[in-house]
Amino acid sequence: MNTRTFGLLLGAVVLIVILSIPVFGSPSAVDITFRTCSLIALAVSWNLMASAGLISLGHSAFFGLGGYVVILSANLLGMPFWISLIASLAAGALFGSGLALITGRLRGIYFAITTLAASEGLRVIAVMLPALTGGAKGAFLDAKYYPGTFTVNMGMSLAAAVTCLIAWRMSQSRIHYAFRAMRANEGAAQMLGIYPLKFRCAIMAVSGAVASLVGGIEAFHGGYLDPAIAFDLHITITSQIAPILGGIYTLSGPIIGAVATVFIGDATRLSLGHIEGVSLLVFGLILVFSILYLPQGIRGGLSDLWRRRSATAEPTKMAKP
Repeated sequence: MNTRTFGLLLGAVVLIVILSIPVFGSPSAVDITFRTCSLIALAVSWNLMASAGLISLGHSAFFGLGGYVVILSANLLGMPFWISLIASLAAGALFGSGLALITGRLRGIYFAITTLAASEGLRVIAVMLPALTGGAKGAFLDAKYYPGTFTVNMGMSLAAAVTCLIAWRMSQSRIHYAFRAMRANEGAAQMLGIYPLKFRCAIMAVSGAVASLVGGIEAFHGGYLDPAIAFDLHITITSQIAPILGGIYTLSGPIIGAVATVFIGDATRLSLGHIEGVSLLVFGLILVFSILYLPQGIRGGLSDLWRRRSATAEPTKMAKP
């Protein structure tokens, strides 16, 4: 069995598991799966932008926007669960493509700072519009629009599954090579006939829509949203940690990293939860270790180990009579 076939089979198994747990799993398993699927979708969406050379420091902007769109759509317009999620998808896509147009000439750290400023700007707007968003006090989701625990959990599992399928489909298309060229040198890519602004708008629309969708489902899950929760920098940090830890610019890296991040976070909270700030310290140390000793992430480390073992086993087979 080659690596690609193994990866597809493993992906199919993971897909079946995350869709089955909301139906058959225990409450604790459902909770872990919900948080893991949420981070998988965010990590994959962040990695999609990074694959095109667009490093976002403001992924919480899409997340918070989606949460507020869902709560306002339900409370003010009476939209049901699935329709309000479509509204959050549209809002994230529009905001992402608009941000791409505004930042069309920005590269590297300048683009990253702009995304961070966008998140902070949306937070300030949410605080300054108490009549609409509830201001600093936040807004509660009207209980009559809550679709039920099973629907919310299944929605997040579907969001993670569809996000991974979108990323896989993009990795099999020619657009993948355009993103690689843009990441290497956007100017040179343009000389080869690639129109960077078009691809920027496309990838930021997809990434923004996914992150906004996650924010919308999280708003239904919690039933409450305020600017500090919606535009929390922690959302952006974990969205970056997972792909870097698992393997940035890869298909499976963000998924592996998301699972590892949730596991490490739970283990840290259970064992050292009484020490304030220790979770961020642990994540920082792990990230430094990963960058120094696993520059290609967990996935890259496992691939190197697999190749070394295969190279060692091959001469042994050839030596047998």
